[in-house]
Amino acid sequence: MKTSILLGILLVTAAFVHAETTPIERIDRESVARALADGEQAGVWEQRRSFLHGRIFHSAVWAYPEMIVWGGGSDHQFFNDGGLYNPTTDTWRVVSPTNAPSGRWAHAAVWTGREMIIWGGRSSFAASDHQRDGALYNPDTNTWRPMSLENAAEGRSQMAAFWTGEEMIVWGGMGDGGKNFNTGARYNPKTDTWTPLPLEQAPEARMEPAFVWTGHELIVWGGLLDNGTRSCGTGARYNPQTNSWKPLPMEGAPTSSRGLKAVWTGSEMIVWGGAHLSEGDTINVGLKTGAAYNPDSNAWQSTTLENAPDGRMYHVAVWSGQEMIVWGGGDQPQGNFASGGRYHPTTHQWTPTASTNAPIGRGIATAVWTGEGMLIYGGSTGGVAAFNETYYYRPNRPSVSPNPAEAK
Repeated sequence: MKTSILLGILLVTAAFVHAETTPIERIDRESVARALADGEQAGVWEQRRSFLHGRIFHSAVWAYPEMIVWGGGSDHQFFNDGGLYNPTTDTWRVVSPTNAPSGRWAHAAVWTGREMIIWGGRSSFAASDHQRDGALYNPDTNTWRPMSLENAAEGRSQMAAFWTGEEMIVWGGMGDGGKNFNTGARYNPKTDTWTPLPLEQAPEARMEPAFVWTGHELIVWGGLLDNGTRSCGTGARYNPQTNSWKPLPMEGAPTSSRGLKAVWTGSEMIVWGGAHLSEGDTINVGLKTGAAYNPDSNAWQSTTLENAPDGRMYHVAVWSGQEMIVWGGGDQPQGNFASGGRYHPTTHQWTPTASTNAPIGRGIATAVWTGEGMLIYGGSTGGVAAFNETYYYRPNRPSVSPNPAEAK
């Protein structure tokens, strides 16, 4: 990352890079162990077929058996196109542009089990031209349908967004003029209606919060406060059944940070990485720290520093069913990383991801867990290039099912 605050990063005017296509590699465990100096436990990287224009701040959702990529921007353009990628066949197909939302990036995207919902985002490299509309995409019919604007949240980008099983929840984010929100709303696609979230005990306004859905609650933590000069070190839990917020405890919480990631393990939210910014700071230095929050005990526990990857922000992170896998990202002093790590919360141990055949370092990519591996698409070095490459990382162990909320 080459800029000191978020809006600098957003001024990237990235030109796409065409990557060569490669066939699916059929690699068994023995050949992996023979071929990779990293060792079998580090996993395997494969470059897959490229598609679309290179982009950042796009969205990606796992809609078994495909990853759906949509929107984003680069090279002074904001895209309203997308593609569906099948890792089993190594093939892409085009998302229909008919009735699709206008081009945008940093929008909300969730998978309902039947449709992908796109909402919000903006069509400017600056803090302007925010959208408050969206649409629902059905990959089976390759069609879009509109969603109501009545009672929709104010237009914003870089917000928390998740699917509860019945509704999409959006919260926080940034609007025109760089204004941050502590407001949000719930969208029900069956009734095509919006319901505002309560303000009582809501967290302080922020953009880019880390967030997870537990199956019962939306948990948000961290992010960037108004004017982009300070990172945030607070969070809260929202329960849609009681329509109420509850603040997270401060004792044991990690350092305030922006550009961090969070995963849900089934019992804990793990947040890791990012960069801490105090008033007056001009350099984003990546953190290699994190913590696990248990909503049942309402307590934090720090992740170990031993063998943790280098500190970074704007990396990708997924939950494999056993481990949190992080990769890529970077910071200003060290640039972008082509490395990553796997954190096992039961043993509190980090192990590295493979370096052989890994993508070159990049940030602001997207990643989804397929049940067998992590698919990465896009991203940028923070300079003049945005990637249209697809990479598949498999940790080389018995496969597990994706998060049921994402894989229906």
